[in-house]
Amino acid sequence: MNFDTLHLDHIGIRVTDLATAEAFYAKLGFLRDPEEYAPEAKASGLVHPSGMRIHLIYNGVTAEEGNVLLDAPIKRPGYTHAAFIVENMNELVDWLAREGIEITEGPVMMGHGRRNVCFIRDPDRNVLEFNEILA
Repeated sequence: MNFDTLHLDHIGIRVTDLATAEAFYAKLGFLRDPEEYAPEAKASGLVHPSGMRIHLIYNGVTAEEGNVLLDAPIKRPGYTHAAFIVENMNELVDWLAREGIEITEGPVMMGHGRRNVCFIRDPDRNVLEFNEILA
């Protein structure tokens, strides 16, 4: 390898409705970056105050089976989720309850108690993982 990969630039998330997705991700602190809004490509770049970036690709169609990578009986290759680190899982869980965002799994300890993990879904059933690193 003749180059170093320094950081992850962004995560692309396919959605069906841009306004609905932007409103959901705004609750998580991601706001549209006008420099990365490309209607001709059906893409909207969002940035979090921490500097994390996601791109909403708004050309999705609703699938009857939900998330085709995770909910369909045949497990096809592809990206299954994005994972984020939080400082306090209890605060996240309380906030999710206040916002009416369902936790689909967890919180649960993983990695020999190294991290506390929970999962949610966005309006298009894309999976988001949150980790509190304990040790």
